[in-house]
Amino acid sequence: MKPFLKKILSYDTFYTTIKQSFFYQSYKKYRAKIANFLYNTPSKDFFVIGITGTNGKTTTVNILHKILNDNVAPTLAISTATIKIGNEELQNDKKMTSLDTFDLQALLATAKEKGCKIAVLEVSSHGLEQARFEGITFDFAVLTNITRDHLDYHGTMENYADAKKRLFKYVLANGKENKYAALCVDDKYGKKRFEEMAFDKKVSFSLQSSSVLKATKIEEGLEGTYFEFSYLGQKFTGTTQLIGSYNVSNILAALAVSSEIWLEIPLALKSVEQFAGISWRMEPVYTTEGVKYYVDFAHTPDGLEKTLTFAQQNKGQGKLIVVCGAPGNRDKDKRPMMGDIALKYADMVLITDDDPDTENRLKILNGMTQNLQHVFIPEGKEVFIIPERYYAIKFATEAARSGDVVVLAGKGHELVQLTNFWKKTRNDKNTLITLLEAQGKSLLNMRIIKQHYLEELKESRNPQHLTPEKYLSSETAVSTVSPAVSSPAVASTSSVPIASTAPSAPSASSSTTSSASSSPMSSPKPSGMFKPAG
Repeated sequence: MKPFLKKILSYDTFYTTIKQSFFYQSYKKYRAKIANFLYNTPSKDFFVIGITGTNGKTTTVNILHKILNDNVAPTLAISTATIKIGNEELQNDKKMTSLDTFDLQALLATAKEKGCKIAVLEVSSHGLEQARFEGITFDFAVLTNITRDHLDYHGTMENYADAKKRLFKYVLANGKENKYAALCVDDKYGKKRFEEMAFDKKVSFSLQSSSVLKATKIEEGLEGTYFEFSYLGQKFTGTTQLIGSYNVSNILAALAVSSEIWLEIPLALKSVEQFAGISWRMEPVYTTEGVKYYVDFAHTPDGLEKTLTFAQQNKGQGKLIVVCGAPGNRDKDKRPMMGDIALKYADMVLITDDDPDTENRLKILNGMTQNLQHVFIPEGKEVFIIPERYYAIKFATEAARSGDVVVLAGKGHELVQLTNFWKKTRNDKNTLITLLEAQGKSLLNMRIIKQHYLEELKESRNPQHLTPEKYLSSETAVSTVSPAVSSPAVASTSSVPIASTAPSAPSASSSTTSSASSSPMSSPKPSGMFKPAG
């Protein structure tokens, strides 16, 4: 109903003007003051770390939570995907990177009651502009990177960067003895902030530029990463279950924070090694047939390019298949960019819905393929438009063959899809597993595979020399006798190939029924706001 009303009232058209008004800004600030008052400003009793940037925020928040919760004190972490209060994990089902100010203050108060001393908060540009963090006494600000996103809201890249700069201003105005900052100097905005802003303690990190924490070697694989870095003249090595060089940058961001608060690097690296990653951030789902699926949240040009670059470089002889789309009522200029990126790196591109919201879904899909419609599709590549996301994923599972890598990009952790008229309960990983189960595909136990893989990675230090396929055995297959869940009740949607030479998807076999299952936590929901993580 809400999307329908927004469409009738043309809410998205007028919102850009409304948000800049004095009355709107005052309203947001007063709401934040009221929330702080009602919950007795709980942030004053925390060491508060804010992490902002376009990509990598959620991963960095959760890495840092693992390090600090293991080695320093009970830690609260609030990110796009999850809420963690010490060792308790809850699903963030608000579909917001930065929570409403009342929800945020309520969680801080709950975490304080449960003994947390540190808070690690994912901080969005929207949240900063809308004063959701007003009254929170940040001690430490971290910038991962700034690339194109949310220009529908901010208008220009400079406005977007300035919105994120507010986090660092909060730190400088915190009234506390020390003011900390960590910035990625590979990023031009990070380098600029590092040079222009005066903090008591600030540390730089990078993969390429001269910095305090500098990656000196990265060896990537589809199941893990080996990396080396320098810190104040010392050399360190580490292994992680996370994949992609961009995650090494996220790790360095977390290490920059922990090192500045006097935690020894080896202790932090031990927690990094144990960190299993975040669900739906390049989360692997492997089948015994040899197809490797990854569910990811990449939804910006930069994020999609990094994800597909990694996948393409590490896929081996198989094909790279990507399912991707773009949200409605958001930066329209990034849509053709994402379509171009998908075609550049993938062998098969399936353009589909993300969150159409109140915008015509076909206009969004047309924007994604705007440039592709006027170019010759290279031989060996295929592009399809499949408006219904469920059927796009189904097409991918039927088209994939042994040795192929399939990336489901854009939705990641999200449990709902915003259509033109209502919300659909839908999650890419759940959809994928349901489809594989219905097709009789057996899944692998990724925990066992990663455990063996990392043990060998420590010895070889070269992921390219490792072959996780040798771990495939009866003990790694995940089997179940439960029937497959029926597909959602949606209208059948046929694929529309751009390249006329593209073959139809082959039918799937039906030999063994299987699925990956997990049981949700039984912990209660604080204030009835969040669902237990599953």
